[in-house]
Amino acid sequence: MAKNMERYQSSKELRLTYKQLRDEAPIDLRNCKSKAIVSNVLALLESDFKGANIFLCYYPFGSEINLLPLYEKLLAEGRLLYFPVSDAKNHRLYFYKISDLKKDFHVGAYNIMEPNDTLKVFEYDINQNIICITPGLIFDRAFNRIGYGAGFYDRFLSDKPNIIKLAPCFESQLLASIPSQAHDIKMDIIITENEVLKGDKL
Repeated sequence: MAKNMERYQSSKELRLTYKQLRDEAPIDLRNCKSKAIVSNVLALLESDFKGANIFLCYYPFGSEINLLPLYEKLLAEGRLLYFPVSDAKNHRLYFYKISDLKKDFHVGAYNIMEPNDTLKVFEYDINQNIICITPGLIFDRAFNRIGYGAGFYDRFLSDKPNIIKLAPCFESQLLASIPSQAHDIKMDIIITENEVLKGDKL
């Protein structure tokens, strides 16, 4: 598919197109690419972010990258992992600290696994070293992101400038450019199965 197709498609059309492309990719191929992405993320953390201790994560759903091996590794290293619960009414995210990838979750909104709300809630501190592993449907080489359309992450990240926004994605989700607006939050790092892109602030 042409890299510049985003020039004549709206964000809504792009979402539908690239969601379908990702869904149609063979499971074995997605799993292979997921392993490569996890390896690239771990290598980056080892080289650039040894001091990062707090990770805001998301639970993989459907054809998304399988990041569970990454989370298992981070937990084994004693890192603090938080996962989101979506407040659909107010379009907000709340993150809860988990210690077990099986016991600490239930099926939540949109059939996505969510952490139990009895767990400790994430409290933002500007002095903390935090990495947000950010989901999305499409990204570009200017670090723009198109998510799923509800704006949860843009709202959550808009007033937290010190959080490092790390976006894992399949290479097929990375375009030359995509539509963006002033309120859209740019990523700091994009990691595919083939490459690692770092933004200007790193």
